[in-house]
Amino acid sequence: MIGNDIVDIKVAKQQSNWQRRGWLQKICTNTEQKDIIDSKKPETLVWKYWSMKEAAYKAHQRRFKLPPVFNPKSFECTMGGKVYVDDFVYKANTKINNRYIYTIATIYDKDCFSSIFENIADIRYEAKKIICQKLHIPVSLIYFEKNNNRVPTIHIDQKKVQIPISITHHGQYSAFVALI
Repeated sequence: MIGNDIVDIKVAKQQSNWQRRGWLQKICTNTEQKDIIDSKKPETLVWKYWSMKEAAYKAHQRRFKLPPVFNPKSFECTMGGKVYVDDFVYKANTKINNRYIYTIATIYDKDCFSSIFENIADIRYEAKKIICQKLHIPVSLIYFEKNNNRVPTIHIDQKKVQIPISITHHGQYSAFVALI
């Protein structure tokens, strides 16, 4: 199972005051709060943990066919890049730069295929083009579909071939990850 999340750092700074009273307590576990307070870059760690939680939530929702209900405190992140949900563990690979924080969460050891875009109008179309190039098939053969819980998959040539995909966007950035 896979999930991803991207945080536009500029937009996050404008839209969220993570330092306001009660914000961290509502979103983060006690251990995460301590990590953030002790961090040399607490704001970066806040958004890294947020991204890890969102990505793991998407993977967990897909894995167990859960309805869309997100309780961030039920997902506990570690500095080592793991996210714990009940008795389940997700590996979170996070890329941080001065523009965005991007996380892919998975239960697999194999690599996923991912792309990040800036100022893209239609992430689904771009994802289709790239996946078609990678699979050497025409764009007309694939389509996106969401299940009842709004979890997307790619279908190839009207057949039962399904490729798990996760799509995210925030501010100027969009990204997808797929198991191809």
